[in-house]
Amino acid sequence: MGIEHFKIKKILGIVVLGLLWCNISLTDEKPGRFFEDQPDVTDNYQIHFIYMLTASDKDRELDINGKIEEYADKMNKLHESFSKKTKGSSGAKKYKYDYREDGKLDVSFIRLDRKRKELHKHINENYSGWLWANGFNNPKKIYFTFADVKSRDGGEGGVGMATMFLKSKYNKKIDNMIRTAVHEMHHAKGGGFNCVKGMGKNAHWSGSQDTPSKQMFFGKAYAHDIEGCPKGEDSVYLTPTSENPYDPFKLICQNEWGKYNHPKLVKAREQQAKDLKNGKWNYRSGGSGCKFSYWDQQSGKMKIFNDQIAKSFYQGN
Repeated sequence: MGIEHFKIKKILGIVVLGLLWCNISLTDEKPGRFFEDQPDVTDNYQIHFIYMLTASDKDRELDINGKIEEYADKMNKLHESFSKKTKGSSGAKKYKYDYREDGKLDVSFIRLDRKRKELHKHINENYSGWLWANGFNNPKKIYFTFADVKSRDGGEGGVGMATMFLKSKYNKKIDNMIRTAVHEMHHAKGGGFNCVKGMGKNAHWSGSQDTPSKQMFFGKAYAHDIEGCPKGEDSVYLTPTSENPYDPFKLICQNEWGKYNHPKLVKAREQQAKDLKNGKWNYRSGGSGCKFSYWDQQSGKMKIFNDQIAKSFYQGN
């Protein structure tokens, strides 16, 4: 094969590949689908839902066939039920969801331009960067994704975002998937905080999660009277809003803890600062980690993403 013939064939291949990607993009454009967060009807704290696919995943249209609305409704009903019956709670509470001007749940569609096998085994390591760099970075929102992809985990989350992996073997039963979604939402709200009795350093119970209440962080993680320690029912993402709400982004991402000065929290923050300064990775400051922050090794501190850093997270493996 001559060099010129080879060059022509290569160029044609690139053109065909480009057309294929164009076709995928056009295929994704469907009635009722939104690719961006729609205008807010309130400036309150909100949970924004996303339906995400990688470049290699089939579109099951869960964002436009009512499934994500169904999952969100089940999550709210489950949270309302357990919050009402948790000992010491102030009563039933629901999540604050992001709605469009037409009153419907605001759900965004995202298709990444990388295949699942090209991404980290813990996909949020890359996906958090994509969200931030593409405008899903409002500090008054939790970005909760139903990802129609495979993963070794059922779900994963931290402050600012959480993801449910619908093709995980752990999510074959809807009821269990919904309980896991409430579990991940608790991480997105900052918990479990190590000042809660029985909570380990890894933001999970030291013992087992053998009951739905423990799996979803109710009980003492949700309602307690421990001074200087956040409690789940005080999250700004719940309604009715607590008289003393806490914002997890300010606490963990911005390191503005205010009145939350429990000795275990203070010790965790001090240990984190010491470790990072000495070149040791430590993202725990007393609760779940911030998904939109990174370790700036030059300063020895955790810092919030900028677009350049976010893009590097997405491109990394």
